[in-house]
Amino acid sequence: MSYHVYVSNSGSDWLSHFLMDEHTGRLEPQADIELEATPGALATDAAETLMFVALRSAKQLGSYTIDRGSGRLSKISGASLEEGPPYLRTDNTDRFLFASYYGAGHVSVHGIDEGGTLSQTPLQWIKTDIRAHSIQTDRSNRFAFVPHTNPTNAIYQFRFDESTGALTPNDPPRIQPETEEGPRHFTFHPEQDILYSVNENGCTVSAHHFDPERGTLSSFQVISTLPADFDRDSVEGDISTAEIKMSADGRYLYASNRGPESLAVFTVNDDGTLSPKGHFATEPTPRFFDLDPSGNFLYSAGQLSGRLASYRVDTASGSLEPLETHEVGDSPLWITFVKQV
Repeated sequence: MSYHVYVSNSGSDWLSHFLMDEHTGRLEPQADIELEATPGALATDAAETLMFVALRSAKQLGSYTIDRGSGRLSKISGASLEEGPPYLRTDNTDRFLFASYYGAGHVSVHGIDEGGTLSQTPLQWIKTDIRAHSIQTDRSNRFAFVPHTNPTNAIYQFRFDESTGALTPNDPPRIQPETEEGPRHFTFHPEQDILYSVNENGCTVSAHHFDPERGTLSSFQVISTLPADFDRDSVEGDISTAEIKMSADGRYLYASNRGPESLAVFTVNDDGTLSPKGHFATEPTPRFFDLDPSGNFLYSAGQLSGRLASYRVDTASGSLEPLETHEVGDSPLWITFVKQV
C-alpha cells in the first residue's frame, strides 16, 4: 500500500508530491503539482477525494478533486478572501470549511456543496482578535476552538451548528493562560476529554480538561518543550514552537521547536499529564510535521532548509529514528497524506 504525500511550499507555486511506502516509510519523488499561486494550509475531506488549498499569495481558497491513483489535482472552484489564512480544516460532516486569519483577527466558514464547490463568500466572517492561528471542532462537531498567539494569548471557544454551519461564542467566549504562552495549534486526546495546545511564545504545551457537555476548557498543566538544561543564549534569534501531534493510541505527544530545531517527545500519562521523553534533531525551522496514517513514520518540513526529513517511530517508546531527507520547494509549511487506490 502507498500514500500520496503532498508538501505545501509557501515560497513556490507548487505542491511537492511523493509516494510513500507504508512498510518502509521511504518516499519516491513524483512530478510537482503546479498551482496558480503560492500555497499555504491544506485540508482534505474524510473520503480523500477533495483537497482545499489556501492560495495565500492570491488571497483565495481553492477546492480540487484528487485522483487517488495518480495523485494529480483538478481545480473545482475558488473563493476570494481578504487575506490568506494560515490554517484550514473541514468540519466533521465535510459540508463546511473553517479558516483562521492571523493578521485580520477573524475566522470564516465557507460552505462546501456535494461536488466540492466552495461558497463564493463566507457563510460567516467572525471577528476574534489578531493572530488567530488555527481552528477545528471536537469529535462531537458541536464545539470549535481558535488559539491566538501573543499578544492576544487566548483560545476562543465557540458552539457549532453542523446543520447550518453557524459558529456562536460559547460561555465564556475565551480562556487565557496565566502567563504569555501564546497558544498556536492543538490536538485532542483520542480517548480522553483532553485538549493539548502547543504554545508558540512560551515554548510550552498546555493540557486542558475539555467539558464535552459545555464545550469549555480548563488548563491543568503547562510543560516546557525545551530540555531542562537548555541554554537560550546558545541559539541566535527567536525561539518558538510551531506544531503538535499525538499518536493514535494516545501514548505519545510530539511538538516542534524552532530555533533549537528539534522535535520534543512526551509520554502521556494515565491522567493525561505529560512527562518529557526526549528531543530529536530535525530540519531548520520545523514549522510543520505530521505522523503518517499508520503512525509508524513521522515527516518534518524545514521551512528554512527547504527539505523534508523522515523518521521511523518506535511505537513502544515514541522515539524517532532518522531515515532520509528530500528537497522540496521554498518555505514548506504543510504535509498531507492521501491513500493511493
